[in-house]
Amino acid sequence: MTPIEIQDFIHIYSMFSFKDGSKIPGIVVNKYNVTNALVEYYFIAHDEMHAYKSAFEKYDRETCSRLSKRILTEDIINIRPVSLADYKIIMELMNERQHLINTYK
Repeated sequence: MTPIEIQDFIHIYSMFSFKDGSKIPGIVVNKYNVTNALVEYYFIAHDEMHAYKSAFEKYDRETCSRLSKRILTEDIINIRPVSLADYKIIMELMNERQHLINTYK
């Protein structure tokens, strides 16, 4: 996708399809890199969103950097905004997946 196509999805909880075939829920944020004079895009996966929000509110740049992953716009194939109903289903599926993982450990 191009930066222009991605602009409508900045800070919008969505399902992201990546070039490597993965589909991951989360958000994309953009940051201006003063040194290189360009806008960079970062992905925050669903599992990290709460911790990122807390760190952001506390101005904890180190934690925010650790929780966000720099992405190239061309690595994103598709972005589909997720409704609240879809969000609840995703949460249930992720909780069920985590429970199964913990059960087999």
